[in-house]
Amino acid sequence: SGERMPAAKSSPKPKLPRLSPSRINTFVGCPMKYRFQYIESVPTLPSEAMVRGSFVHRVLELLLAHAHDKRTNDAAREDFDTAQREFRLRDDWRLLALDDGDQEQFWESSRECVRAYYRIEHPSEAQVVELEKWVSAPLGEFEIAGFIDRLERDTQGLVVSDYKTGAPKIAQYSTDYFRQLTYYALMCETQMNETPHSVRIYYLGGPKDQYTRQQRVVTQVVTTDTLDEVRETARRVFGAIESGKSTGEFSTNVTKLCEWCDFREWCPAHGGDIGNAKPEASVRVQLRRRQVGLPESS
Repeated sequence: SGERMPAAKSSPKPKLPRLSPSRINTFVGCPMKYRFQYIESVPTLPSEAMVRGSFVHRVLELLLAHAHDKRTNDAAREDFDTAQREFRLRDDWRLLALDDGDQEQFWESSRECVRAYYRIEHPSEAQVVELEKWVSAPLGEFEIAGFIDRLERDTQGLVVSDYKTGAPKIAQYSTDYFRQLTYYALMCETQMNETPHSVRIYYLGGPKDQYTRQQRVVTQVVTTDTLDEVRETARRVFGAIESGKSTGEFSTNVTKLCEWCDFREWCPAHGGDIGNAKPEASVRVQLRRRQVGLPESS
């Protein structure tokens, strides 16, 4: 899910070139950003939003891994503490370089996300089939693959779900997330011979009294059309990436999101020089690593 740093989960070695749903989404959003991130491998510093996303996912993963009757409030508090201990040792957390006040705010906003989750469902009632499930599917000359955050079952069948720690967005503004989750539905179809009937986002951010449960849970039905659409998008993106690698041509998609892009200062669309991105970004990251007492990365 776009907002978070990958944990140190290991995935099987690919036999074919591999694309993850988040990589496809990055390319669809802006091919140039894809180039900076995955082809030039320009290092970036983590954002609070990203680390919070990872952290809240981890808390809920620990909580829902218990048997139904063990998913108590005490368990939730203990799982929060466990995740906190893990994260304090992680590079991405340390690289945020937050002062005491900002750290306190980070943990409090994360607690608020967990409380928002409780306003959506009681964890003891969650019908979880699997958490952090690795799935993949070949699509001709490449494969798509990744971890499903949460696969659940309701009266109609399987549902692919994810948590977002941002404020709720209505369905028509959730299309990127839905696309990403529909890839996982496609992989389930291939791997489990069962097609999830829906993809679902649990929005856990935003002021607590501002959103109803309905606004926090946004669902899209999986149809043959939505599956065909993501299949086509994946093929188009794979072809465009391969051709970009040989020609060096990656188009830029200039939108208001450019303001928040890690690579903006080196982007040709904003008068930048791609050639400076990796050396300058590397210096910045190494500087921060030194500042927070981490060894220099290779």
